[in-house]
Amino acid sequence: MAAFNMIILLLVLTVLGVLLYFSLRKIVYDALDAGLLTRAKALATLIKNDQDEVEFDFSDDVLWEYSSPRSKNFFQIRGADGGTLERSASLGDFDLPWQAGEASPRFQTIYLKGRPVRVVSLTIEKDAEYEGEADRSANQGLIIQCAENIHGQVRLLHNFRNVLVLALLAIMLLSSAGGLIIAARALSPIARISATIDRISEANLDERLSVEKIPKELKVLAVSFNRTFDRLGKSFHRQRQFVADASHELKTPLSVIQSQSEITLRKERPAAEYRQALSVIQDTSMRMSDLVRKLLTIASFTAEKALLEMESLDAGRVIREAVKLLAPVAQHAGIQMQVSTPAGPVFVRGNMEALLEALLNVIDNAIKYNVPQGHVTVSLSKADGWVIATVKDSGIGIPADDLDRVFDRFYRVDRSRSRKIGGSGLGLSIAHEIIKLHGGRIEIGSEAGTGTTVALYLREAMWPA
Repeated sequence: MAAFNMIILLLVLTVLGVLLYFSLRKIVYDALDAGLLTRAKALATLIKNDQDEVEFDFSDDVLWEYSSPRSKNFFQIRGADGGTLERSASLGDFDLPWQAGEASPRFQTIYLKGRPVRVVSLTIEKDAEYEGEADRSANQGLIIQCAENIHGQVRLLHNFRNVLVLALLAIMLLSSAGGLIIAARALSPIARISATIDRISEANLDERLSVEKIPKELKVLAVSFNRTFDRLGKSFHRQRQFVADASHELKTPLSVIQSQSEITLRKERPAAEYRQALSVIQDTSMRMSDLVRKLLTIASFTAEKALLEMESLDAGRVIREAVKLLAPVAQHAGIQMQVSTPAGPVFVRGNMEALLEALLNVIDNAIKYNVPQGHVTVSLSKADGWVIATVKDSGIGIPADDLDRVFDRFYRVDRSRSRKIGGSGLGLSIAHEIIKLHGGRIEIGSEAGTGTTVALYLREAMWPA
């Protein structure tokens, strides 16, 4: 009977181990595939197809992560016939595999330079002839391939598999020595681990295994899982931040115009081509503006209030969500963030996505234009029927002569630093338009070299709708 129980226990642990391994493997590859597909789509937005000529608006900021031969990221762009039109310097003399007839994104793992590489091939079907509309896609009939070196992830999976095997063997040895009681106690933490992994998804990657309540024999496994999900969580946070930053930058037509201008000026062209390039610049600016509005889920800032779906919101929840989204950015920049909100809810009437975007822009500016090891304080208060969200930083400050222009679009106090940190001069103007649509106002006070305080005023709602 004991031998039979041991066999059953071994089978159960083996099945759980396999499920755990493949659960982790699926999470790892899903995260990789999502990131690769996002990169491929991002490259697609920077390709221009002017009749029979394909041009790539790749600036140095876009290509820097692909430029080194030792980079772990690669891309290759092919025509419909499979011919290579553009490729990253990191590929060297190698080619990414390609198979014609793929209508949907195709993911595969190959070996490149002796290392495992994950590849996505994104085929964009041929559409009607480009006629110059601002909202028409300009990169039809191309195959965009993005790849990433996954040696670290593969090694992680192998290590996890080995740890899992060792853990299972340890459990079986302890079960043999301790009998049915030890076996039952060994299965309980495994069940908790399995349940936790089943719950973990892209929506709650911050959840972790409780190491304190796990037996010593399984702590190595639990720690391995936690480290794995730490890396995945940071990756997702960086991806979310990338989307926010990319949205902020893409709505600046200057970057697109600069790329188009550089391509046009690489060689002497007829006057007709210069005119066409200027037309493409104009169309691209309009298309990029439309794309940003979609990414930010915000209607035109010149729209009426009726275009925003208003509801009663807890202003403290909006602040905490904004701080949560920007916490990785602050941590990376070495900026300490402090949040102070009332214990109970403070209601305002507004649009959640729009107010969150306004706060994100203000707090992001406070982080970007701060000093090393500086701090940002975000607080919420009430006064005379107003709800006031205040963002105070210890940054470089704004000269008094520039305070009356900080809400102007594209205006930047320090243009050299703005270019270095990726500022486009639109953050405060976006926040100003959003708060104005909500019937509120923004006040700003600053002193050069000391810091800046931005206060967002919204009318208080007495109770939730």
